[in-house]
Amino acid sequence: MKTLLEEKKIEETIKRISQSSFTVLDFIDVFKELYPQDWKRLVKRFGQFGEKRRYTVTTYLSNRLDLYSRKPYSLLLPFTRYSEGKFKDYRKVTKEERKHFGSPWIAVFKKKEEVENE
Repeated sequence: MKTLLEEKKIEETIKRISQSSFTVLDFIDVFKELYPQDWKRLVKRFGQFGEKRRYTVTTYLSNRLDLYSRKPYSLLLPFTRYSEGKFKDYRKVTKEERKHFGSPWIAVFKKKEEVENE
């Protein structure tokens, strides 16, 4: 099955993020630079926040990062979902982030330590 976004592109984007923890908005900033054609294709398919769509490109990428974090070879620590009764991998959004992201809370993904030192 071919996915809309190959895992190697997710991994390459994560490696290029300078911080040890990041949000989907940080991921998008780097991804757009690395893969502009893929970004345009995903935006065309899902749309962006503010376009009156329930499932946007931001949601898609956040879900992909969540799923990727659970794989044994992932560059990320496993993400703790809100539905698991814990709120430790989320933080409140800033006013600037709120313009691009609908929820008052945003997921924070954390790199495994080996990735930070590469």
